Amino acid sequence: MFKTIVLATDLSPAWEEIVACAGEFKALGCSRVILTNVIVTKFLMGLEEMLRADVRPKLEAQQRQLEAQGLQVAVEMPIGLPAYSLNDIACRHGADLIVMGSHGTALWREAVLGCFTCAVVHHARYPILLVNVRVKQDREADPSRLHCGSLLRHVLFPTDFSAIAVRAGEFVELLATRGLGQVTLLSALDVPGYEAYPEGYQEIAEGAARDLLAQWKQRLLKAGVPIVNDHFDPGHPIPAILRVLESQDISLIVMGTQGKGFIQELFLGSMAHNVSRLARCPVLLIPPASR
Repeated sequence: MFKTIVLATDLSPAWEEIVACAGEFKALGCSRVILTNVIVTKFLMGLEEMLRADVRPKLEAQQRQLEAQGLQVAVEMPIGLPAYSLNDIACRHGADLIVMGSHGTALWREAVLGCFTCAVVHHARYPILLVNVRVKQDREADPSRLHCGSLLRHVLFPTDFSAIAVRAGEFVELLATRGLGQVTLLSALDVPGYEAYPEGYQEIAEGAARDLLAQWKQRLLKAGVPIVNDHFDPGHPIPAILRVLESQDISLIVMGTQGKGFIQELFLGSMAHNVSRLARCPVLLIPPASR
């Protein structure tokens, strides 16, 4: 499914744990890793070779860890911006997935790297697995929530039934063949200015959403997912997702990078990015097929 993965390490302590659990990516079909650290020199022009010399031993140490887990590994140290460099590397190596952190390695870089992650999501031409690497106030990274052997235990699939959400659902179906244990389907219906809509619109929209959830439930059961739960929430999508995360032991979120209608901008901008930052589990983001 994801045979070749671009692993965009930032070489922080949290990434040591991610690299140590690289066998988890085998559950996604991975056999080859492009271990990548993008060297950003926007304010450090002329220091490219010095930065590469500093990064190379750390990358080679992670390369040895990955190879010890039975993965083929190539190393890349591009100079540029992650939003473009990662897509270029994925294209050149025929990759199927980009894995990166949703946070930076130090407090002063947090805002910058947060924007980088948002930019990568915005320009993504490939699925992106975001691992929430948090930064504590004492500047020590918390362990990531990528636990060996648990990524496909329980997937949350939020959907607005748009074309990109359908595409994300197709990836969930593919995960069923990789040993996916359980799926929770979620539809949130938050209609701004509902007073302007005809009487009964909310009830009609809710009924349509529940019918589509039932159809997706049957579709995923047919694909081989052992347990499928469907859940409707009348509120805003982000709080709805967080409520499910608080009440259930979710190991992975799968969602599209943009939605439709009045929530399109939420999905394209803050929706996918904020969910990835707030969630304590990895988030698999699926871009439109047209990119």
